[in-house]
Amino acid sequence: MPKIFLIIMGAALLIASAIGSSPQTQAQSSADKNTAAVRAGQDIYTHKCLQCHSINEGEVRLGPSLYGEMRKPNPKKSASEVRTILENGKGKMPSFQDKLTKQDIDNLLAYLRTL
Repeated sequence: MPKIFLIIMGAALLIASAIGSSPQTQAQSSADKNTAAVRAGQDIYTHKCLQCHSINEGEVRLGPSLYGEMRKPNPKKSASEVRTILENGKGKMPSFQDKLTKQDIDNLLAYLRTL
């Protein structure tokens, strides 16, 4: 009996792991991560960018509006260009290299893609 029990338990574990890694579950997990990244990016934007950059089309503050900056199919700037500007600064905009982590920038980029 113990041998049969082990075989049944092993089969059950294999089935459970196959169900847990289904494409639908993986897609949902990816969507959850993306939603979390956008929310985190919005929080970073609110605390680090909003004072100088609007998200309203055409509204200029100290810096340009970020509306549509990374919207597909014709983004104004690529993720690489935005990352470089954030890390090194540009014109009146200071560098945020010491103020934002790589993950912060990734999250901010995820949020900017939604504008």
